Amino acid sequence: MSDDSEDSEIDFIAEYDIEIEREEPARELLTGRSSPTSSEDVAPHADDPLADEEWTAKYDKEREADEELERKLKDRFNGKVEVREWCLRCKCSNCGIASLQNISECYCCSELEGCIESMKSDLVLQDLFPDDTLTCITEHPGFQAVCLQKWSLRLAAGKYKTKGKQVNRQTGSEESFLRGVSYREFSRLVYGMLGSKRIPLPACAYMAIKKQFPVNKDESLTGFDLDEED
Repeated sequence: MSDDSEDSEIDFIAEYDIEIEREEPARELLTGRSSPTSSEDVAPHADDPLADEEWTAKYDKEREADEELERKLKDRFNGKVEVREWCLRCKCSNCGIASLQNISECYCCSELEGCIESMKSDLVLQDLFPDDTLTCITEHPGFQAVCLQKWSLRLAAGKYKTKGKQVNRQTGSEESFLRGVSYREFSRLVYGMLGSKRIPLPACAYMAIKKQFPVNKDESLTGFDLDEED
């Protein structure tokens, strides 16, 4: 496997592989056009009821929200919206776009529900002084030990396998290998066992991990890709 695939979050814990199927809404549900009458030409689900106005309105609203989110993330990634407008405002102040590879990585930890819940969990609060409040996920008491310590990551690497069930081995630079393991350890630290579900890290976590394990100038990275295959 090449260096660029190692640095994108594609390895999984084998015992928790889950196959997720996605379906796009059929065009007929939105247009209300009648289905073919010939039994040979009848499409799957042709007998299902057409979408009512409420369903269509909900679908349109969700699609518009997705398109608006994509526009917002593109503006962040392209620098049209300055980092301080979406990070400092959230009091994280550790985000940046210099090391990001695509729009899926342009989130502040303060915008991700999983990160917020993790920072406020009882287990984390036990390690803080009574008046302490975490403002960034990189301040999580487990982040340094779990995500940035070289030997911790070396030992953790054996837990993960590729989608092809192959052992997670170092094939490129050590920095690239450790970054890949660190991304997976971060997800486990914050979200627990995800199986084959994949969630991008916030920008502040990418920044901290790549600072600890720098990207070599000859590396070609693709970044987070939800649909990436081995």
